[in-house]
Amino acid sequence: MRLLELEFENFKSFKGHVTVPLGPGFTCITGPNGSGKSNITDAILFILGSRSTKLLRARKLKQLIYGFQEGTKKKTGPKACKVSMVFDNSDRFLAIEKDQVTFTKGIRLRGENTTTYYQLDGIKSSASEFEALFSRAGLYATGYNIIQQGDVIQTSLMSGIERRRKIEDVAGITAYDNRLRSTRSARNSVEADLTLLNDRAKEAKRTLKQLEREKEDAEKLEAVLEKIKENEILLKFRNVFDFEAEIESRREVVERYTEELSELEKEQKERKEDIENKQKQFEDVERNIAVSGGDKARELQEELDKARVAHALSERNSDGAVNRLQELEVNRKLLDNEHKIASNELKNLNNDLTKISKDVLKIESNIAAKVSKLSELEGAAANNSEAVSTQRDELEILRKEAGELEMQRHRLDGEKEQIEIQLTSAREQVIRSKKWLDSIETDVKEADYQLKDLEVGRKSTTQNLDKVKTKHNNILRTIEAHQEKLGTIESKLRTLSMKLASQEAAQRARDEFGGYAKAVKALLDCRDKRELRGIIGTIAELGRVDEKYATALEVAAGTRMQSIVTEDDSAAAAAIDFLKRNNIGRVRFLPLNKVHSYKPSAHALMISKKEGALGFAQDLVKFDKRYSDVFGNVFGDTVIMDSLNLARKHLGKGRMVTLQGEILESGGALVGGAAPRTGIHFGTSERNDLDELSNDIRNLEAEKLQLSSELHEIIREAGQLATTRQELESEKAAFQTRVTDYDGRTGEIKKRLQEADEAVKIREGLVEALQGEIIERTGLLDGLEKDIQKVSTKISKATENLQAVAGGKTSKVISELQNSLDEEREQLSSGQANLASLTAKIDSMKSEVGRLKGELEINNTEQKELQETKKTENKKNKELEKLLKSLRKEEHDKFKELKGLRDERDELHDLLTNLKTDFSTKQELRRSRRHAMDDLKIEITTREPKLIEAKNRIPKETKTPKTVPGREKLEAEKETLDRNRNRLGNVNMLSLEHYRQESERFSEIKKHRRQLNEEVRRLDTLETKISEKKEAKFMGVYNNISESFKTSFKEITGGGEAGLVLENEKSPFEGGVTIKARMPRKKMYPVEALSGGEKSLVSMAFIFAIQGYDPSPFYLLDEPDQNLDGVNTEHIGRAIALQSSVAQFLVVSLHHAALRESDNVIGVFMGDDGASRLHQIRDVDTFLASLPVEAEVGA
Repeated sequence: MRLLELEFENFKSFKGHVTVPLGPGFTCITGPNGSGKSNITDAILFILGSRSTKLLRARKLKQLIYGFQEGTKKKTGPKACKVSMVFDNSDRFLAIEKDQVTFTKGIRLRGENTTTYYQLDGIKSSASEFEALFSRAGLYATGYNIIQQGDVIQTSLMSGIERRRKIEDVAGITAYDNRLRSTRSARNSVEADLTLLNDRAKEAKRTLKQLEREKEDAEKLEAVLEKIKENEILLKFRNVFDFEAEIESRREVVERYTEELSELEKEQKERKEDIENKQKQFEDVERNIAVSGGDKARELQEELDKARVAHALSERNSDGAVNRLQELEVNRKLLDNEHKIASNELKNLNNDLTKISKDVLKIESNIAAKVSKLSELEGAAANNSEAVSTQRDELEILRKEAGELEMQRHRLDGEKEQIEIQLTSAREQVIRSKKWLDSIETDVKEADYQLKDLEVGRKSTTQNLDKVKTKHNNILRTIEAHQEKLGTIESKLRTLSMKLASQEAAQRARDEFGGYAKAVKALLDCRDKRELRGIIGTIAELGRVDEKYATALEVAAGTRMQSIVTEDDSAAAAAIDFLKRNNIGRVRFLPLNKVHSYKPSAHALMISKKEGALGFAQDLVKFDKRYSDVFGNVFGDTVIMDSLNLARKHLGKGRMVTLQGEILESGGALVGGAAPRTGIHFGTSERNDLDELSNDIRNLEAEKLQLSSELHEIIREAGQLATTRQELESEKAAFQTRVTDYDGRTGEIKKRLQEADEAVKIREGLVEALQGEIIERTGLLDGLEKDIQKVSTKISKATENLQAVAGGKTSKVISELQNSLDEEREQLSSGQANLASLTAKIDSMKSEVGRLKGELEINNTEQKELQETKKTENKKNKELEKLLKSLRKEEHDKFKELKGLRDERDELHDLLTNLKTDFSTKQELRRSRRHAMDDLKIEITTREPKLIEAKNRIPKETKTPKTVPGREKLEAEKETLDRNRNRLGNVNMLSLEHYRQESERFSEIKKHRRQLNEEVRRLDTLETKISEKKEAKFMGVYNNISESFKTSFKEITGGGEAGLVLENEKSPFEGGVTIKARMPRKKMYPVEALSGGEKSLVSMAFIFAIQGYDPSPFYLLDEPDQNLDGVNTEHIGRAIALQSSVAQFLVVSLHHAALRESDNVIGVFMGDDGASRLHQIRDVDTFLASLPVEAEVGA
């Protein structure tokens, strides 16, 4: 394998396309400083896959592109660069079945970003494929065979450990390292399992000891359970007695409310009579005020009324114009949309018509050609026979007749279809006209009604006064509606209150049956009464859980659900002192300022990610973030699992609780069976239901309060209605104006009614005419169909006769041509039918488009007229507002003199208002008492079944005790018994069987532990063997390189001496490799004490030594002789020339000696344009002679 050439394109200082031919052996690259010599080495590193742009002497990849300048706005210049390496692969050193292989890597600019691409022999490739091929061939950007500028002494400067690892890489002992890591990992895993087994063994011992005590606990538990049973019976009797007492007390309240209602009925009757008397007095005063006003006051009032009426009419006309404009605008948008749709559909129909017309013309052309050919065949047959000629003439006559009939049929079909479309459109117009007619008839009726109403109002002032009464009645109905709504709200309140009470009772029952301990209850009571500060609540109160996880989380928390959370430890201390003073009991406290956060163990974290794990217990509880530490204290690192089978896979690795309530302890113990019954629960949807009910009740009570306030206001308004009758009398003066207005409007609407009626009749007549035409066309089509059928039959017979007379081959050809012609005629018939149908649709659609366009124009015209009307009425309205303001001021000045009568009227009005308010208040009291009675009766009704149910819960044979202690005493006794039962814990009645199972499990653990100890010993032995093999391999390579190093150094220096020395000969991998060297006629020194040039010689000797063991296809050395004098430069040059017989060397150098020893010399020079140029130097001596005496190339 050999590198044949390098190809650049706009790479660094090389502009355009540049080729660097590389011969075999020793190739030297020379040139002045800054000419771009090292850019050739950078190109090779770039394509070999340098991981850092720093190795390429660039900060960014884009800086590798020729002429790129960071920060400039220059738009010209190259936007890409690439490098290619061409290898001779005739020895198949590269894993590719080709004699010559080209690797190409390039960069493209994309805006501010760069993209890199790879090609292998011109085909798209990837960095990973390049890396794989180069690594198999031993080529690396950071390999020992590549030395960059200034790095020649790195081998001498590296530490001993780094030098030893360099030799390890050459020795290829990575596989041993991998095996060692695998073995050590396996041993660590086994040791971890062994530690876990030791923990399980300890847990098993504790479990066996626990089982020995369970027999005694079982006997104690039996006695406690018997006492608990007796306590439950007494509690059931106490429930019965309490229900009986509640029912009796409610019956007494119902009787008391019944008596109160009877008294209220009498009082309300008297108040009603008083209100009627005061109302009569109020009306008399109102009449006196009207009389005292005089003629001038009445004239002023009439003028004011006229202005009000005119203002109202103007406002009505303006509002009517606005509403009509809105309707017209909505209609205009609909019409515009329909017009666009119809126009598009018409365009599509015209396109379809054009296409079908072309198809029909094509078919007609085909038919004409075939008819011509058929005529020729039949004519030829006729020339040979008079009979055939006769038959042919008859057939032609029939065919012409058939064609004419077919054309008539298509025409009639098209006419019929067009008439049907017109009929459908006419029917739709009739429907629209009838709707319009109905609308106008409604307007006529409305106008007539208004006109009659105004006539009646003009004739009689009494009816105007009746309107006031009507309005008063409406107010009263509004009052009744509000009262009815209040009744509905109160009914809902009763229902929700009963539901809330029922659910709270159920919650209390659960709490009473198995709720908090006595001490916890006492502290919660003190908290609610604010007797103790800093008590927040229990864990059960502060958490909310989904019902799905409720059982698991309650079992996981256990008795800690009763733990009380406090603001700080001082509050907890105060609560403890309270419990001591009252000798109530003990409680577990969790002060927020002292409880620390709990972090799960590594085993728990692993379990939480396994199959069936639902998460950590505390993560499944909803609570305020402030309480995260206390919930962590309660649950710890308990993991909730889906089922026992899935949880058993991780038994002994952490604490787990299943959804069914089984507990799996971290030590390996299991606790399970029937789920424990307890009255303490986390908040679930039932708690949410209670909260929602409470919110609903509060909202209804607020609504009730608002309605009561509105009712009071409406009642006050009803009292003021009487004062408005004088204003209503003034409407008489305005009636004439309104009558005239409605009279003109009625005439206009009736005229429109007549027009609409005529339009309906015209359209209905059109429908009848079109129906008649359709019947006529249908009859004609039926007749034509029969004629066509007859002619077709005659044509078939005539064709058969002609073929029979013609006979032979001609008959067969005529028959085939006739069949083909029949098919074409059927297609033509279908096409013509489609044409007729499309023509009818297009005519209809044109008519529809024209109609929509006309309606749009009418709409726009009407909108313009209404805009003008609106403008006129708004102007008139402003003028009338000014007039009304002036008249009101005059009215106010006129009626100052009536102040006395008005004051009397106001006093009567206030008295009436107070009487009516008192009446309403008592009515409200009556209603509330009735509702309360209803509620109590409902409560009695609901408690009676509960009483029966409570009695049924008592076993039938149980005798009623003579005395039943109070509920508190029974609950205290129950709490003591529960405490005794809880103190015993979960007693296992099958302790002997469990003990046997635990013994077998303990034996298995010990057996497994012995096996694991044996596995640890086996892995230790295996690790020792692998380490010995690794050391043997390393030492073999080390000795080989060490000998080669001595020889190489001696050859390079012309008699010097050097060697590799292990820092730790007994354990080579615990130390490094140092180098000692002695130049000719000097002493032996460590490499660190040598000069720069001597270090360079050591490094080159080390590289040659490695090449002797692990040769590389080629070597790239950038100024390896930069620190050497003339003599040593010659030594290096000769050494490289000697080594180049077995490997290809590419060397960048400025020294004459290196140039003379090389096989090929390439000169690099910088042009005036700043681009590097290449020159093949064939005569080295002549080139060197041209240089100044004793001067180097770079001088």
